[in-house]
Amino acid sequence: MKRLGLRRCTIIGFLSVMCAILNVYTAPPALSQGRVAVLHKSPDPKSIPLTSNWMPIAIELTNTKATDLKVRMVGARDGRFVDIVFPNGILNEEDRPLYQIEVPAPAATMSYQFIVHQPDGQLTTSNRFVVQRPCIQNFKVEVAGNSNDAEFRRQVGELVSKAKILERDRANFDAAAKILDELKKNIPG
Repeated sequence: MKRLGLRRCTIIGFLSVMCAILNVYTAPPALSQGRVAVLHKSPDPKSIPLTSNWMPIAIELTNTKATDLKVRMVGARDGRFVDIVFPNGILNEEDRPLYQIEVPAPAATMSYQFIVHQPDGQLTTSNRFVVQRPCIQNFKVEVAGNSNDAEFRRQVGELVSKAKILERDRANFDAAAKILDELKKNIPG
């Protein structure tokens, strides 16, 4: 009986050591080497704001308490290149640096990843994240052709469609103006 217990303890001990070794060798490089790593949860597609309204993006950094590291978000929003530098972060409740920005919500899709400039000068990139709307916002009004006032309804429908497009464009211009104002504040002189 003692011999069976000794074997069982030896096997369990061996498995514990093997699991510990596997955890060290299979951990992501940033975590296993003590480098700064990024924690981020991409927004739920159902919670994406209307096109060009502001969408918050937040990341947490691990293995550091520094809130002044240079962090960038690089990717594509509706097929256009995006490169945004985060402002300095703050420490959250768990004493992890939290970096936050707001970006205009995409009309269809946005793919991005984060680049962290390590204190030793090297760069760390995060996984790639993709946000895609469940449906694309198109405004089009269909009117039955056999109605007495069909022409009037078509014209009203076209005006509503154009108004929605102008509203979307205005929101894009407002977003661009806000970004330009932020850039003006950061340019010396």
